[in-house]
Amino acid sequence: MIAKRKGLGPITAEPALQRQGVGGALIAEAGRWLSDQGARGCILTGDPGYSPRHGFLPAPERAPEAEPAESFMVLALAGDIPSGRFRFHPAFGA
Repeated sequence: MIAKRKGLGPITAEPALQRQGVGGALIAEAGRWLSDQGARGCILTGDPGYSPRHGFLPAPERAPEAEPAESFMVLALAGDIPSGRFRFHPAFGA
């Protein structure tokens, strides 16, 4: 069974607006939108020093091939995080 999970990114704010909560607000709104869409969770390749502040957990063992494992994270929105490796839709490939 393929779990209904969504990917998020990139999230960024104009340098002049950084450290004012813009990125966090974008991530929070994305989480609400994904929950409303019925997503069970969200995955991303992000900054290990930033994304955990917003509930993402490091999951290097679940990183898709060709993604930097040390930057791969998951966020459960409903239920447990499935086991195994994730993969992004082919549209996001090289």
